[in-house]
Amino acid sequence: MSDIKRLTVFVHTVEAGSFSGAAKRLGIARSAVSRHIAALEKEHGVRLLNRTTRHLSLTDAGRIFYESSIRILAEAEAVTHRIQQLREKPTGTLKVAGPTSFGRQLAALVHEFQQLHPALTIELQLDDRVVNMVEEGIDVSIRIGWLEDSRLIARHICDASRILCASPAYLEHRGQPEKPSQLIEHDCIIFTLLPTPHQWQFFRNKQRESIQIRGQILTNSIIAMHSLALSGAGIAPISRFLVNEDLKNGRLKQLLPEYDCGCAGIYAVYQDKRYKQAKVRLFIDFIQKRIQHLLRE
Repeated sequence: MSDIKRLTVFVHTVEAGSFSGAAKRLGIARSAVSRHIAALEKEHGVRLLNRTTRHLSLTDAGRIFYESSIRILAEAEAVTHRIQQLREKPTGTLKVAGPTSFGRQLAALVHEFQQLHPALTIELQLDDRVVNMVEEGIDVSIRIGWLEDSRLIARHICDASRILCASPAYLEHRGQPEKPSQLIEHDCIIFTLLPTPHQWQFFRNKQRESIQIRGQILTNSIIAMHSLALSGAGIAPISRFLVNEDLKNGRLKQLLPEYDCGCAGIYAVYQDKRYKQAKVRLFIDFIQKRIQHLLRE
């Protein structure tokens, strides 16, 4: 970089016709211009400029050096431009992680984004565990629920509301609860990743009601809880986007619809240093706009 700077000073000195003119163009001291020119002449062992009190002129060696400097600076500018284009245009591989419960929706988003940026390869990793983004080289992780790792930055995308649901077969056998307190008489599927797995919260008219539930099946998988509810194993709190089709087709029935069962936040999590990459920045902006619409479909 020091060589490029010296070449730049030399070219401006030649074109301005004086040290003071070059200093004004570059916004540096006249003495700094003089030092750069002297350093170039010492490095190459030739005089590049003839100096008089009123005028500067190129020596034969200086003319050759000037023409070469023009070409070198033009090439350096072209390289800088190409690198800048790479920074602004997504290329390479984007590694995205997300929970299996959101796999279908996330896969659709990944496909849509890759079509918008065909030079980009996307690796989608689905896992219910919270992955170590630094160790596994993950660029963006979509997380649903609660965040703990303070080393990462999270952008809130939207909230996924939860509802209570059960299969018609279970309700026919055990009856349908009409209020939260009646849940203590039912088999509840316990999701161990909730902040309070055995205590469910209900909200109505700005009033909160906490119910201590019981259940003999516990799981840390939303997919497993969904399957258990479909099979008639009990009552489960599941994000609405996962069961919309089941509710429409009658495979599941929503319980206590007049109560708010809370929600889980959907976040895009990333490392600060990676956000500067176009592929990461554009993907996060893209899903910020698309997820809400996708969950409503």
